[in-house]
Amino acid sequence: MDFLSIVGALIPVAGLIAFGWVLRRLRLLADADFWTGAEKLAYFVLLPVLLFRNISSVDISHVDIGRLAAALVLPTVVITIVLFALHRVLAADAPSFTSVLQGAIRFNTYIGLSLSATLFGPEGAALAAIVGAVLVPVVNVLSSIAFEVFLVDKRSWLALGRSVIVNPLVLGCAAGAAWNLLPVTTPEVVAGIIDPLAAAALPIGLLCVGAGIRQVSVRAHAFAFLTSSVVKLLILPAATVVSMLAFGIRGEAAVVGLIFQSIATASSAYVMARQLGGNAALMAALIAGQTIISMFTLPIVLSLGAQLLL
Repeated sequence: MDFLSIVGALIPVAGLIAFGWVLRRLRLLADADFWTGAEKLAYFVLLPVLLFRNISSVDISHVDIGRLAAALVLPTVVITIVLFALHRVLAADAPSFTSVLQGAIRFNTYIGLSLSATLFGPEGAALAAIVGAVLVPVVNVLSSIAFEVFLVDKRSWLALGRSVIVNPLVLGCAAGAAWNLLPVTTPEVVAGIIDPLAAAALPIGLLCVGAGIRQVSVRAHAFAFLTSSVVKLLILPAATVVSMLAFGIRGEAAVVGLIFQSIATASSAYVMARQLGGNAALMAALIAGQTIISMFTLPIVLSLGAQLLL
Protein backbone atom coordinates (compact mmCIF):
# COMPACT_ATOMS: atom_id res chain seq x y z
CA MET A 1 0.00 0.00 0.00
CA ASP A 2 1.81 3.08 -1.28
CA PHE A 3 1.17 6.82 -1.22
CA LEU A 4 -0.62 6.89 -4.58
CA SER A 5 -3.00 4.05 -3.69
CA ILE A 6 -4.01 5.89 -0.52
CA VAL A 7 -4.59 9.09 -2.48
CA GLY A 8 -6.66 7.12 -4.98
CA ALA A 9 -8.77 5.68 -2.16
CA LEU A 10 -9.29 9.15 -0.69
CA ILE A 11 -10.49 10.75 -3.92
CA PRO A 12 -14.03 9.25 -3.86
CA VAL A 13 -14.33 9.98 -0.14
CA ALA A 14 -13.29 13.60 -0.63
CA GLY A 15 -15.51 13.82 -3.72
CA LEU A 16 -18.64 12.73 -1.87
CA ILE A 17 -17.90 15.09 1.02
CA ALA A 18 -17.40 17.97 -1.41
CA PHE A 19 -20.60 17.03 -3.27
CA GLY A 20 -22.53 17.11 0.01
CA TRP A 21 -21.15 20.59 0.69
CA VAL A 22 -22.30 21.75 -2.76
CA LEU A 23 -25.76 20.18 -2.38
CA ARG A 24 -26.30 21.92 0.97
CA ARG A 25 -25.70 25.25 -0.73
CA LEU A 26 -28.09 24.65 -3.62
CA ARG A 27 -31.59 26.01 -3.21
CA LEU A 28 -33.10 22.62 -3.94
CA LEU A 29 -31.42 20.92 -0.94
CA ALA A 30 -30.67 23.86 1.34
CA ASP A 31 -33.35 22.90 3.88
CA ALA A 32 -31.71 22.21 7.24
CA ASP A 33 -34.52 19.82 8.21
CA PHE A 34 -33.72 17.63 5.19
CA TRP A 35 -30.09 17.21 6.24
CA THR A 36 -31.01 16.67 9.87
CA GLY A 37 -33.32 13.85 8.81
CA ALA A 38 -30.66 12.39 6.50
CA GLU A 39 -28.11 12.42 9.32
CA LYS A 40 -30.51 10.61 11.64
CA LEU A 41 -31.34 8.05 8.94
CA ALA A 42 -27.66 7.34 8.33
CA TYR A 43 -26.68 7.22 12.01
CA PHE A 44 -29.62 5.36 13.53
CA VAL A 45 -30.54 3.02 10.65
CA LEU A 46 -28.16 2.70 7.72
CA LEU A 47 -24.80 2.64 9.53
CA PRO A 48 -25.88 0.06 12.17
CA VAL A 49 -27.19 -2.15 9.34
CA LEU A 50 -23.86 -1.80 7.51
CA LEU A 51 -21.90 -2.70 10.64
CA PHE A 52 -24.17 -5.69 11.25
CA ARG A 53 -23.73 -6.88 7.67
CA ASN A 54 -19.96 -6.48 7.68
CA ILE A 55 -19.36 -8.31 10.96
CA SER A 56 -21.98 -11.01 10.48
CA SER A 57 -20.80 -12.16 7.05
CA VAL A 58 -16.97 -12.15 7.18
CA ASP A 59 -14.61 -14.60 8.87
CA ILE A 60 -12.43 -12.61 11.22
CA SER A 61 -11.39 -15.51 13.45
CA HIS A 62 -7.72 -14.91 12.55
CA VAL A 63 -7.82 -11.44 14.17
CA ASP A 64 -6.69 -11.21 17.80
CA ILE A 65 -9.43 -8.81 18.82
CA GLY A 66 -8.23 -8.56 22.43
CA ARG A 67 -4.74 -7.36 21.54
CA LEU A 68 -6.10 -5.13 18.76
CA ALA A 69 -8.49 -3.51 21.22
CA ALA A 70 -5.71 -2.97 23.76
CA ALA A 71 -3.45 -1.43 21.11
CA LEU A 72 -6.20 1.02 20.14
CA VAL A 73 -7.53 1.91 23.58
CA LEU A 74 -4.17 2.46 25.31
CA PRO A 75 -2.96 5.46 23.24
CA THR A 76 -6.45 6.97 23.28
CA VAL A 77 -6.65 6.81 27.08
CA VAL A 78 -3.07 8.00 27.62
CA ILE A 79 -3.54 11.03 25.35
CA THR A 80 -6.83 11.82 27.09
CA ILE A 81 -5.09 11.80 30.49
CA VAL A 82 -2.36 14.11 29.18
CA LEU A 83 -4.95 16.51 27.75
CA PHE A 84 -6.84 16.50 31.06
CA ALA A 85 -3.61 17.37 32.88
CA LEU A 86 -2.91 20.26 30.51
CA HIS A 87 -6.46 21.56 30.20
CA ARG A 88 -5.67 25.00 31.63
CA VAL A 89 -2.98 25.51 29.00
CA LEU A 90 -4.90 24.10 26.04
CA ALA A 91 -8.17 26.00 26.31
CA ALA A 92 -9.43 29.34 27.61
CA ASP A 93 -12.33 27.79 29.53
CA ALA A 94 -14.00 24.49 30.40
CA PRO A 95 -16.50 24.42 27.49
CA SER A 96 -13.63 24.99 25.05
CA PHE A 97 -11.60 22.16 26.59
CA THR A 98 -14.41 19.66 26.06
CA SER A 99 -14.32 20.56 22.36
CA VAL A 100 -10.53 20.23 22.27
CA LEU A 101 -10.81 16.76 23.76
CA GLN A 102 -13.55 15.63 21.40
CA GLY A 103 -11.54 16.98 18.48
CA ALA A 104 -8.46 15.08 19.64
CA ILE A 105 -9.89 11.59 20.18
CA ARG A 106 -13.15 11.14 18.27
CA PHE A 107 -13.35 10.03 14.63
CA ASN A 108 -15.73 10.14 11.69
CA THR A 109 -16.97 6.57 11.28
CA TYR A 110 -18.20 7.14 7.72
CA ILE A 111 -14.75 8.17 6.50
CA GLY A 112 -13.06 5.32 8.36
CA LEU A 113 -15.39 2.65 6.98
CA SER A 114 -15.27 4.00 3.45
CA LEU A 115 -11.48 4.29 3.32
CA SER A 116 -10.94 0.85 4.91
CA ALA A 117 -13.34 -0.82 2.47
CA THR A 118 -11.74 0.91 -0.53
CA LEU A 119 -8.22 -0.11 0.49
CA PHE A 120 -8.87 -3.67 1.71
CA GLY A 121 -12.24 -4.76 0.33
CA PRO A 122 -14.78 -6.79 2.36
CA GLU A 123 -12.25 -7.79 5.03
CA GLY A 124 -11.26 -4.15 5.45
CA ALA A 125 -14.91 -3.25 5.93
CA ALA A 126 -15.29 -5.99 8.55
CA LEU A 127 -12.11 -4.91 10.35
CA ALA A 128 -13.36 -1.32 10.30
CA ALA A 129 -16.58 -2.44 11.94
CA ILE A 130 -14.57 -4.18 14.68
CA VAL A 131 -12.35 -1.15 15.23
CA GLY A 132 -15.43 1.02 15.41
CA ALA A 133 -17.04 -1.35 17.90
CA VAL A 134 -13.96 -1.06 20.12
CA LEU A 135 -13.40 2.69 19.90
CA VAL A 136 -16.94 4.12 19.71
CA PRO A 137 -17.80 3.26 23.35
CA VAL A 138 -14.34 4.32 24.55
CA VAL A 139 -14.32 7.79 22.97
CA ASN A 140 -17.94 8.38 23.95
CA VAL A 141 -17.21 7.52 27.58
CA LEU A 142 -14.06 9.66 27.67
CA SER A 143 -15.87 12.60 26.07
CA SER A 144 -18.76 12.22 28.49
CA ILE A 145 -16.36 12.13 31.46
CA ALA A 146 -14.93 15.46 30.29
CA PHE A 147 -18.39 17.00 30.36
CA GLU A 148 -19.01 15.43 33.77
CA VAL A 149 -15.76 16.83 35.22
CA PHE A 150 -15.58 20.27 33.63
CA LEU A 151 -19.19 21.39 33.27
CA VAL A 152 -21.83 22.03 35.89
CA ASP A 153 -24.70 20.21 34.17
CA LYS A 154 -23.72 16.69 35.19
CA ARG A 155 -25.44 13.44 34.29
CA SER A 156 -25.52 10.28 36.36
CA TRP A 157 -23.09 7.45 35.65
CA LEU A 158 -26.12 5.24 35.03
CA ALA A 159 -27.24 7.58 32.28
CA LEU A 160 -23.72 7.56 30.86
CA GLY A 161 -23.62 3.77 30.79
CA ARG A 162 -27.05 3.62 29.21
CA SER A 163 -26.01 6.05 26.47
CA VAL A 164 -23.10 3.77 25.55
CA ILE A 165 -25.08 0.53 25.65
CA VAL A 166 -27.91 1.84 23.48
CA ASN A 167 -25.56 3.55 21.00
CA PRO A 168 -26.84 2.39 17.57
CA LEU A 169 -23.31 1.66 16.32
CA VAL A 170 -22.57 -0.52 19.35
CA LEU A 171 -25.88 -2.35 18.91
CA GLY A 172 -25.21 -2.96 15.21
CA CYS A 173 -21.75 -4.39 15.94
CA ALA A 174 -23.00 -6.55 18.82
CA ALA A 175 -25.84 -7.96 16.72
CA GLY A 176 -23.45 -8.71 13.87
CA ALA A 177 -20.99 -10.48 16.17
CA ALA A 178 -23.80 -12.56 17.72
CA TRP A 179 -25.10 -13.56 14.28
CA ASN A 180 -21.57 -14.44 13.12
CA LEU A 181 -21.25 -16.93 15.97
CA LEU A 182 -24.48 -18.72 15.06
CA PRO A 183 -24.26 -21.74 12.71
CA VAL A 184 -26.71 -20.17 10.25
CA THR A 185 -26.62 -18.03 7.13
CA THR A 186 -28.64 -14.91 6.45
CA PRO A 187 -31.82 -15.81 4.52
CA GLU A 188 -31.88 -14.41 0.98
CA VAL A 189 -35.08 -12.49 1.59
CA VAL A 190 -33.49 -10.77 4.60
CA ALA A 191 -30.26 -10.12 2.71
CA GLY A 192 -32.33 -8.59 -0.08
CA ILE A 193 -33.58 -6.00 2.39
CA ILE A 194 -30.47 -5.22 4.43
CA ASP A 195 -27.92 -5.22 1.59
CA PRO A 196 -29.37 -2.13 -0.17
CA LEU A 197 -29.64 -0.37 3.21
CA ALA A 198 -26.01 -1.19 3.99
CA ALA A 199 -24.91 0.00 0.55
CA ALA A 200 -26.62 3.36 1.11
CA ALA A 201 -24.95 4.04 4.47
CA LEU A 202 -21.59 5.39 3.34
CA PRO A 203 -22.70 7.56 0.39
CA ILE A 204 -25.45 9.21 2.43
CA GLY A 205 -23.20 9.49 5.47
CA LEU A 206 -20.39 11.16 3.52
CA LEU A 207 -22.83 13.54 1.83
CA CYS A 208 -24.05 14.53 5.31
CA VAL A 209 -20.45 15.08 6.43
CA GLY A 210 -19.98 17.54 3.57
CA ALA A 211 -23.33 19.21 4.18
CA GLY A 212 -22.40 19.69 7.84
CA ILE A 213 -19.21 21.64 7.10
CA ARG A 214 -19.74 25.18 8.32
CA GLN A 215 -17.86 28.33 7.43
CA VAL A 216 -16.52 29.39 10.80
CA SER A 217 -13.69 31.47 12.21
CA VAL A 218 -11.02 29.96 14.45
CA ARG A 219 -9.34 33.27 15.28
CA ALA A 220 -10.68 33.41 18.83
CA HIS A 221 -9.57 29.83 19.57
CA ALA A 222 -6.62 29.40 17.20
CA PHE A 223 -4.34 27.70 19.75
CA ALA A 224 -7.07 25.30 20.89
CA PHE A 225 -7.90 24.46 17.26
CA LEU A 226 -4.25 23.89 16.37
CA THR A 227 -3.54 21.75 19.43
CA SER A 228 -6.59 19.53 19.02
CA SER A 229 -5.94 19.03 15.30
CA VAL A 230 -2.23 18.24 15.72
CA VAL A 231 -3.06 15.68 18.41
CA LYS A 232 -5.80 14.06 16.32
CA LEU A 233 -4.10 14.01 12.93
CA LEU A 234 -0.46 13.46 13.92
CA ILE A 235 0.24 12.62 17.58
CA LEU A 236 -2.53 10.04 18.12
CA PRO A 237 -1.64 8.21 14.87
CA ALA A 238 2.04 8.11 15.86
CA ALA A 239 1.17 6.80 19.33
CA THR A 240 -1.10 4.20 17.73
CA VAL A 241 1.69 2.91 15.48
CA VAL A 242 3.95 2.52 18.52
CA SER A 243 1.16 0.76 20.42
CA MET A 244 0.42 -1.61 17.52
CA LEU A 245 4.08 -2.60 17.29
CA ALA A 246 4.30 -3.05 21.06
CA PHE A 247 1.29 -5.38 21.09
CA GLY A 248 2.48 -7.25 18.01
CA ILE A 249 -0.43 -6.21 15.79
CA ARG A 250 0.51 -6.08 12.11
CA GLY A 251 -1.15 -6.42 8.74
CA GLU A 252 -4.47 -5.05 7.56
CA ALA A 253 -5.99 -4.96 11.05
CA ALA A 254 -3.20 -2.64 12.24
CA VAL A 255 -3.58 -0.30 9.25
CA VAL A 256 -7.37 -0.14 9.63
CA GLY A 257 -6.88 0.75 13.29
CA LEU A 258 -4.44 3.47 12.23
CA ILE A 259 -6.99 4.82 9.73
CA PHE A 260 -9.56 5.40 12.46
CA GLN A 261 -7.00 7.09 14.70
CA SER A 262 -5.86 9.37 11.84
CA ILE A 263 -9.14 10.69 10.44
CA ALA A 264 -11.05 13.85 11.32
CA THR A 265 -13.22 14.10 14.41
CA ALA A 266 -16.87 13.04 14.36
CA SER A 267 -19.67 15.24 13.04
CA SER A 268 -21.80 14.10 15.99
CA ALA A 269 -19.37 15.85 18.35
CA TYR A 270 -21.05 19.14 17.44
CA VAL A 271 -24.40 17.82 18.66
CA MET A 272 -22.83 16.66 21.92
CA ALA A 273 -21.14 20.04 22.43
CA ARG A 274 -24.36 21.93 21.77
CA GLN A 275 -26.52 19.73 24.00
CA LEU A 276 -24.14 19.46 26.97
CA GLY A 277 -22.81 23.00 27.12
CA GLY A 278 -19.52 22.70 25.24
CA ASN A 279 -18.06 25.28 22.89
CA ALA A 280 -20.16 24.47 19.82
CA ALA A 281 -18.51 27.12 17.62
CA LEU A 282 -15.04 25.69 18.28
CA MET A 283 -16.36 22.18 17.74
CA ALA A 284 -17.82 23.16 14.36
CA ALA A 285 -14.48 24.68 13.39
CA LEU A 286 -12.64 21.51 14.40
CA ILE A 287 -14.97 19.29 12.40
CA ALA A 288 -14.72 21.43 9.27
CA GLY A 289 -11.01 22.15 9.58
CA GLN A 290 -9.92 18.61 10.38
CA THR A 291 -12.05 17.14 7.60
CA ILE A 292 -10.25 19.32 5.05
CA ILE A 293 -6.76 19.06 6.57
CA SER A 294 -6.99 15.27 6.97
CA MET A 295 -7.31 14.85 3.21
CA PHE A 296 -3.70 16.08 3.02
CA THR A 297 -2.29 14.42 6.17
CA LEU A 298 -3.87 10.98 5.70
CA PRO A 299 -1.82 9.87 2.66
CA ILE A 300 1.42 10.79 4.45
CA VAL A 301 0.47 9.27 7.81
CA LEU A 302 -0.93 6.05 6.34
CA SER A 303 1.89 5.48 3.85
CA LEU A 304 4.50 5.91 6.60
CA GLY A 305 2.50 3.80 9.05
CA ALA A 306 1.94 1.04 6.49
CA GLN A 307 5.69 0.66 5.99
CA LEU A 308 5.96 -0.29 9.65
CA LEU A 309 2.73 -2.23 10.10
CA LEU A 310 2.34 -4.29 6.91
